[in-house]
Amino acid sequence: MQNKSKKIFGKIKHEGLINAIQNYVNKEATLKKELKIIRDYHLINEEERKQQKEFKFECEEKISIITPLYNTPKDFLIQLIDSVEKQTYSNWELCLADGSDLDHEYVREICMKYMEADNRIIYKKLEENEGIVGNTNKAIQMATGTYLGLLDHDDILHESALYECMKEIQNSADFIYTDEMKFEKKIEDSIDIVCKSGFGKDELRSHNYICHFVVFKKQLLDNMTEFYRREYEGSQDYDMVLRLTEKAEKIVHIPKILYHWRSHEDSTAEKPEKQYAVDAAIKAISDQLKRSGEKGTVKCNLPYETIYRIEYEVPQTPVVSLCLWTEEKIDYQVYIKELLKKTSYRPLEIITTAETSFDYDEEQIQIITLRKNDYKNRYEWFENARKSMTGQYEVYMNCECIPERKEWIEELLMYASRQDVGVVGVSIKNSEEQVVFGGGILDKEEGIHIMNEGLEWREQGYEANMRHVRNTTLLTSVCMMIAKEKLDGAGGFQTDLGDCADIDICLKCLEKHYWNVWNCFAVMKYTGDKSIKDFWNNDDLLFERWKDRIEREDNYYHPLLKKLGKI
Repeated sequence: MQNKSKKIFGKIKHEGLINAIQNYVNKEATLKKELKIIRDYHLINEEERKQQKEFKFECEEKISIITPLYNTPKDFLIQLIDSVEKQTYSNWELCLADGSDLDHEYVREICMKYMEADNRIIYKKLEENEGIVGNTNKAIQMATGTYLGLLDHDDILHESALYECMKEIQNSADFIYTDEMKFEKKIEDSIDIVCKSGFGKDELRSHNYICHFVVFKKQLLDNMTEFYRREYEGSQDYDMVLRLTEKAEKIVHIPKILYHWRSHEDSTAEKPEKQYAVDAAIKAISDQLKRSGEKGTVKCNLPYETIYRIEYEVPQTPVVSLCLWTEEKIDYQVYIKELLKKTSYRPLEIITTAETSFDYDEEQIQIITLRKNDYKNRYEWFENARKSMTGQYEVYMNCECIPERKEWIEELLMYASRQDVGVVGVSIKNSEEQVVFGGGILDKEEGIHIMNEGLEWREQGYEANMRHVRNTTLLTSVCMMIAKEKLDGAGGFQTDLGDCADIDICLKCLEKHYWNVWNCFAVMKYTGDKSIKDFWNNDDLLFERWKDRIEREDNYYHPLLKKLGKI
C-alpha cells in the first residue's frame, strides 16, 4: 500500500495534478476499450457453443490432457477439472499424476470424486513427489490418446481449446500452440494477453514464446528417453518445445486466446526467473545447435534474462558485395569513407552509381562504379551490377543509411551463411529516434504492414519484439543481405515488379522453405524522407502475382494485435 501511494504521489509530482488525473482517465478508457475488443475476440456465444458440440470431425482423435499435481489449492483444482469437462470437443482424457503430501489429502479426494463421475478422468497417486519434471513424465505414461496437451495444475482451458486444436489436427498438424491470457481472480476482466507469432525457428531460439497451450502428436515422443529432462529443470518446457518442433512436420499456431494462465504468489507467472532456469535455457538452445550441426555461442540479451542471442560461427571470411544505391545526388567518396569508418568487416567489394570512378586506399576494399544510365528502376541496375559482383554474399543498401554498430555485416552474415536462411534484414530508425522498419508482414486489408513503424526507439515493442531476432515475411532492400546462390536460385530480381522486387525475393525464399530473418542487433540510421512503404509503391503487379499468398493469413500477422494497435 505504501509503495502504491509513493507511486501515485510520484506521478502527481512529475506530471502535475491535472495531467496525472487526465492521464489516469485516458488510461482507464483505453483499458476499457481494449477489454471489450479482447472479450469480443475470444468469448463464444451459446450458438457457437452448440455448433461446436454437435460438429463431427472426420477422424476424432483422442487428446490426453497431461496435468501434474502437487498440493494444488482446492478451488484451483476444481476450476481446472471443470474447464476440461466443459470442452466442446468431447474425445479427451485428463491424466492427473498427484505428488501431493499428506497434508493435502483433499487433492486425492476431489480427483476420485470426479473420476467416479466421468471415466475420461484418470487419476494416479504417486508414491513420492518427483517435481514438475517427474510428475509430468508419470502423467504422460498414463496417456492413451494419439495427441497430448499440456495443462498446468493451477490454470484453466478455454472451452473451445480442444475443438480448435482438433480442427488443425484434421489438417495434419502434429504440433499446435495457442495464445494465452494471464488472470488473477476473474478471467473476464483480464487484459494481460499474450498474442504470439507464427512459428519461427529463430524466434524460438530467441525466447520461449510458445509456452501455453501446446498440443502435439504422441508419436513425436518416440525414441525420446524422457519427455521432460531433469538436467533442464526450470526450462524443461523450453527444452521440450525445441526438441518436439525439430521433429514435427506441420507446426500450427492458432491465433486465439485458448489458455488462461493464473497469476498468484506461488505461480511461475509471478516469480522472477531463477539463474538455474536461465542456465538451463541456454543449455537447451546450445544443445539444439549441436543437434543441427550449427556452431554458435548462446548468451542472455541483458537486461532481458529470458531473451537470448546467438553468435553463430562463420567458418570463413567470404567476400561480401555491397551494392549501394540512391535516388539522390551524393558525394560517394564522402559517404563511403563514413560508411567504412562504421563497418568492421573485410573483405568488401562496393558497387556504386557514382558518376566518376575512384579508389579507396585499403587492400581489402574494391570499389566498382556502374552508372545508372537509363535503367527504369533500381532493380534493373542491381541485375546489371550483379554481373560484376564476385562476393558469395550480397548486400543491397540505400545510401541514406548509416550503421549504428561496426559489426553490422557480421551480424547479417551469421544468419545469411546458414543453409536454411533466405533474406536477412536490419532494424532501421530515423533521426528522431523512431522505428522506420521492424520487419514486414502481409496484410489482406492494407497489403503490406510495417512492424512497429513510428514506435519510439527506446520502447521495446510488444512482448519485447524489438529486442530479439525473429523471423518475418518481408525485408527491404533499403538494407538487406542474401547469399548469391540463394538469389540466383530465386531467379534474381524480377525487374518488371518495379519497386517491389525485394518483396518478391522474400516470398520466393519462403516458398523454398528458407527462413527470412530480421536482426535487431544490426541497426541502421536512415536519414531519408521516404517511408519503407514509399519504396514499395508499385505493387499492382506484385499483388496480382502473389494474390493467393496475400489473401492467406500471414504466419507472422496477428489480427487482434492490429485491432489493439500493438504492431
